Amino acid sequence: MSPRERSNPAKVRSFDNTALGLLPEYNQAAHALNKLIHALNKAEVGLSQEQWLTAVRDLTAAIPFMDACNCCRNYRQASAPVKTEIRRDGWMTAYYRCDDCGHRWTCGWATSAPDYL
Repeated sequence: MSPRERSNPAKVRSFDNTALGLLPEYNQAAHALNKLIHALNKAEVGLSQEQWLTAVRDLTAAIPFMDACNCCRNYRQASAPVKTEIRRDGWMTAYYRCDDCGHRWTCGWATSAPDYL
């Protein structure tokens, strides 16, 4: 690890999210991620900082591909993919787990959609 990396183990970089920070959801998202960090530490999952940042990036990129469990009919609370496999044909298989009933399922999505921004 270089001296620069040792002086910034959280890997924070210069950024300006002022426009997002005006929205209350910005801090709500931060609090949710903070709760996830505490849950990971309590469960002793053992992610490195790099693995954590990659997982959060993957989670945020997969948000448009959330899906509802049709086993327990929990359409109020969609689930985010817990795993994806990108195929060469422009599609992906997303893997899900329902927090309410534990049901697991897959769904195929075109990687070109949806573009939500």
